[in-house]
Amino acid sequence: MPRLLSDEVFQRCDNRTLPPVPPDVPAPIPANCQAECVLNETGILVHRQFMLEQAVKVLVGQVPADNVMWMRAFEVAARKCYNLVMTRTFYLQDVAKNLISSQCIPTSIRYLECTFSIIYRDCPDAYWNYNNEQCKGIVVALNNCYYLFQHVWKI
Repeated sequence: MPRLLSDEVFQRCDNRTLPPVPPDVPAPIPANCQAECVLNETGILVHRQFMLEQAVKVLVGQVPADNVMWMRAFEVAARKCYNLVMTRTFYLQDVAKNLISSQCIPTSIRYLECTFSIIYRDCPDAYWNYNNEQCKGIVVALNNCYYLFQHVWKI
């Protein structure tokens, strides 16, 4: 399976310091900040706005040009997850109630989790190694684990 994004992008965001926390406001969650940084670094997120076509370009760019099946899986995931994060702005109520930080909003990590989950779930059959007993067991277990992917089974 091709990497969702390059290691260099994650490394650039790995050691970034968290934004300063104003008084009486919850601290941002580090994983949310790293995800937001990754999307900012790739141009998928610009001024907290998701750029769908940039997301498709960046994600499909991770796939070898001659692999149409993977390119399609990455594009479908990018578009489905964009629609998901744009319609589910659940976190805004929590920000308004001061329950979560307004910095490093959870939308970025939700987008990355969703994209990875859909790409994994929709992995082309040709790439599953059912001949390897260790791989077969893991694939079957993960594919049957509703809890792990419950937020993406219906999309």
